Amino acid sequence: MSGSDREPLSQHEDRPRLRAVTLLPSAATIGNLLSGLLAIFFCLLSIRALYADMPLREFGPRLSEFFPSYLAVGAYCIAAALLFDALDGRLARLARRTTEFGAQLDSLADVVSFGTAPVVLLLTLLLRKATPPEGLPVEVGLIEWRIGLLGGLVYLSCAAIRLARYNVENVRDESGQRRFSGLPVPGAAGVVAALLILHEDYVGSPGFAGWIRVCFGPLLLALGLLMVGRIDYVHVFNLYARREQPPFHLVVMVVVLVALWWWTQEVLAVVALAYLFSGLVFGLRSDPPGPTGRTHPEQHPQRADLN
Repeated sequence: MSGSDREPLSQHEDRPRLRAVTLLPSAATIGNLLSGLLAIFFCLLSIRALYADMPLREFGPRLSEFFPSYLAVGAYCIAAALLFDALDGRLARLARRTTEFGAQLDSLADVVSFGTAPVVLLLTLLLRKATPPEGLPVEVGLIEWRIGLLGGLVYLSCAAIRLARYNVENVRDESGQRRFSGLPVPGAAGVVAALLILHEDYVGSPGFAGWIRVCFGPLLLALGLLMVGRIDYVHVFNLYARREQPPFHLVVMVVVLVALWWWTQEVLAVVALAYLFSGLVFGLRSDPPGPTGRTHPEQHPQRADLN
């Protein structure tokens, strides 16, 4: 065998192989991924329920308020994905194990749960209203459907670009743990999920629900541009959970939790929109950070120093 024939083999042998993973953080990331898949699954059930007798199971008066439809359950699956996304970072920090595998797996899961699933939920909502079964009125026109479809395509494309941009702009110092450069992809998905939950809660009020539905298409376009933009957004966990805060903030948190129990859908929408506009208000007022301030929208601080 000539030397030229042996060279590709030796290069293949020198390639590093994955031999072990950190179990708990990776399991939480898989939970994030599966939550996104379940959100898409409930979209399929929502479409099928239009043509078959598949009522949503009754869980009791209080739980039925949370899950009025299959689309609402799908939106709450995105909320569960957000919790898993935050949990995997904390588990990796506790395990004191940071790996390139964990960071790559996290980005792949985010594409599904925070990129694909919100778009499928929105398109399912519009499709149900645009092509209902016989006997039901058409509530979504052709223009509204096309704007929603365009918004979904732009949103998903920008989410993928934002996650890929992280892979080449990952910051390893402390500055990367304070702010995000651009709207975080989980934050954008949280806005879509919160408004979908609000829409399903007010579906009996055609005027208000219709207004929310009309705003979805332009909103996805705006969210996509904010994700690939350079407006700074704060890292909520690092800002409020890891630092000492005035006692007044504890009172505010208690008030928010009580309001969340009484007006769950409305409070979720207000909190999500408040975070969305916080970057526009505070980010535009501050000086843009230098290159070292660019961070990943789904930055897990414990995974900034990769092996």
